[in-house]
Order: sequence, then structure tokens, then C-alpha cells
Amino acid sequence: MAEISTTIFEQLKREITTLEIIPGGKISEAEICARFSVTRPPVRTAFQRLQDIGLMETVPYKGARASLISLSSVHQMIFLRTAVESQVIKDFIDSCPSPFELEELEHNIRMQKLHIAENEVDEKQFFVLDSAMHEFWFKKMRCSGVWKMIQEDINYERFRMLDFVGTLGYRDIIKDHDRLFEAIKKGDKNQIAPILSSHLNAGLRRMGNLIRTEYKQYFIFDEDDNKYWVEYNKKLEGL
Repeated sequence: MAEISTTIFEQLKREITTLEIIPGGKISEAEICARFSVTRPPVRTAFQRLQDIGLMETVPYKGARASLISLSSVHQMIFLRTAVESQVIKDFIDSCPSPFELEELEHNIRMQKLHIAENEVDEKQFFVLDSAMHEFWFKKMRCSGVWKMIQEDINYERFRMLDFVGTLGYRDIIKDHDRLFEAIKKGDKNQIAPILSSHLNAGLRRMGNLIRTEYKQYFIFDEDDNKYWVEYNKKLEGL
């Protein structure tokens, strides 16, 4: 039972993270049982594991659903990631990256550009390429565990995917990647924090009013904080 429960957990985790199951989307215990041809106990075990990591919640009289995205948590992760990743990239510059390492980074960015040139962009594959590029300098600086912690914030990862799907801002993302690469290649550490801050906050900037209108049902945020987020987005427009 443990093996099938893990299979169900991993599959639902993937579907919630990639927004195949949208935030707030219902997840029927009976449907999952039928889908995997199992009885209720392994499904309930998988559901409990999803609740434990914050991807699922049970609403009284309504059943289970994918959890909503906390806008405050997204904002805090961006703040944390900007500070940590800026230092990691600066350390990477100090390590004097080899021509081979620079070529590997540039190759990833070329792949991103080729990918978005397709008629239909596979947002999941772009997500993989984007993540791999950022992971590169964490690995080189022996900070893979730190990157893993960032990746494990599934709340933030779902926001990133929603940004891709909701705004199609791929060209802006790649433009920022080009700017980061040029700063690394030139060894210009002073440019790293400003570029990265703009880049990581850009998702909030691109989503803008969509968070409070078209995708409002996907988010948790206190209406009393609405004025704060309006002003925050105005600040982001200047980045």
C-alpha cells in the first residue's frame, strides 16, 4: 500500500505544482480511487501527505481541494531569494568561471530562445530550463542544498508557473537572463543585485492586477492589504 500511496502522492503533487490542478481545484477521493484502481486507504494517506506539505486542504462540507497561493509567502520568498542568490552569483563571479562554464550558461539561454520561437511554448519545459540556469551557480558554489530549499517552496513554484501561463512573459524573462549573463561575463558584481531584484520581482509586476482580478480566486490575501499590494506594484513598475 505504501508504494501505491507514494505514486498517487507524487502524481498529484506534480499536477498541483504545474497547475494541471488549479489552486482551489477540487480533488475527489472517489475519482482518485477509480483513476488508480485502488481502495480509499492509500488515497487518504497520499492526501494527508499533500496536506502536510501545504498543497491540499480539506474544506468542511466541500471535501478536498488544492490549496490557494499565499501572496505574502510569495513576496517573502522573492525577498529571501534575491538576497541569497545575489551573493551566490557574486561568489560565482569571484570564482573566475571558465570559458566552458560560461558556454554552458549561454547554451541554456540559447535553448530558452529556441524554445519560445516554437508556435506553442511548453511552459513546463521552459520552467525546467529556467530553473536549470539558476541552479547552475548554486551547484558551482556548492550550495545545491540552498537551491533545493528554494525549489521546495511549492507555494512560490506554483506562482512562477502561473506567471508563465498567465502572462506569457518569456521574452522579458530571457532578456533578464541575458543581462545577468553579461554582468557575470564582465565580472560586474555591482549589477547583480539590481538585475536579480528586478528579475525576481518581475513576476509580481507582470501579474499585477491579474492577481486581484482574473486570478483572484487562486490567491490568499487579506483584502485589508489590497492598498499595500497596489502601491507595491507601482514601485515594481520603476524597476
